[in-house]
Amino acid sequence: MAIPKSELLRETLGRDLNPAGAKEMVQVVDDPVRKVFTVNKDGAVWVFGHSQSDAAYWNGVKHYGSGPTSRVRIRRSAAVVTAAKLPKARKSSRVAAAKIES
Repeated sequence: MAIPKSELLRETLGRDLNPAGAKEMVQVVDDPVRKVFTVNKDGAVWVFGHSQSDAAYWNGVKHYGSGPTSRVRIRRSAAVVTAAKLPKARKSSRVAAAKIES
């Protein structure tokens, strides 16, 4: 059974928002109806969309209670960016020739 794309995005966003030495761990909540991820961090509500325009950054909005909002842009971890850009592996000609001979 395949893991849904939104589940993978939620896990990677959680890893990027929780640094290795952080005392407080934040929880990323998936809202499939609105197609956004919501995070409560540092007294603010952060909202990130399921579809991201840039593979190298998380783009979202930070809401400060009943006050102002601001746009946020957080760099994604290097492992996520490189995994998204890797081409599919191709079978070698030796493997194909061995299957034909058998």
